[in-house]
Amino acid sequence: MNNENRPTNASISTMWALKNYPDLNDFFKVSKQMGFQKIELNHQIDSMMLSNINLDHYHFSSIHEPCPADISTKELVDRDWLISSHDDDSRKHGVEAVKKSIALAHKLGAPTIVVHCGTVPSKLSYESKLRALFEAGDTQSDDYQDIKSRFIQYRQDQIVPRLKAVKKSLNELIDYANQFHVKLGLENRYHYMDIPSIDEMADLLSLADSSQLGFIYDVGHAQSLDRLGFYPHEDWLRRYSSMMLGAHLHDVIGVTDHYAPGLGEIDFKIIAKYLPENAFRTFEMLPGNTLAQVKDGINLMIETGCIKYL
Repeated sequence: MNNENRPTNASISTMWALKNYPDLNDFFKVSKQMGFQKIELNHQIDSMMLSNINLDHYHFSSIHEPCPADISTKELVDRDWLISSHDDDSRKHGVEAVKKSIALAHKLGAPTIVVHCGTVPSKLSYESKLRALFEAGDTQSDDYQDIKSRFIQYRQDQIVPRLKAVKKSLNELIDYANQFHVKLGLENRYHYMDIPSIDEMADLLSLADSSQLGFIYDVGHAQSLDRLGFYPHEDWLRRYSSMMLGAHLHDVIGVTDHYAPGLGEIDFKIIAKYLPENAFRTFEMLPGNTLAQVKDGINLMIETGCIKYL
């Protein structure tokens, strides 16, 4: 059999489809031709897009909330309709958005939804300044360390009511998802102000057992916050791989992620050691990656042991 068409145990996110395949049916067909046996519907897919696909013909590893994204992620953030909102009415809007994803997962037979646990809102530009200094190669300067210290302190000062809201929301969502036998997967995030931090992840994962709740490992998010000097990348894996439900696999250049594997700086042989046998592996890449780059990425993931042929 031609390796290019051999089925693998990998999934691919619809993130890559946007702009490349205006008709998602074409994306689904190409994905299967490349060997992806399952799809992760991401948080840019709305009900109209889904209505044009015969979803019964495909298999799904996961649903990334909010999907269907009939209210966009940006609007949810702008309104603070997040499960981390300290305003209870706003928090309930965030919970309802996740519940819709749970219902969709149940309908499609997807065992897991990927959950973003919200954020600590801030109009301060600490992170953008740190990223600019990183790009300038200036991470050892007094300026960088001063901004980073103020950033850490600001988060500590603001986190308590937000984390309390997240726990309340997750308890409600765990009860709801349990009715449908859908697991919640909590993802490590890209921005420092996002929830959870590496220690907060342990606190949140303790809310339920592994039949209901687990960890979603995102390679790029871990790498970016490592490069900025916050949490060592491999610590996420050392601490939480035993609770991992799935992984978002992509490459990273500097602090920019969602490249096809092989285009950046990630050592995927290290990653492979931590991936549990039953965890889903989703290629999560931006549309700018070419078809050839994605195919090369599949080969690299096979070679490094992150994915395998079925």
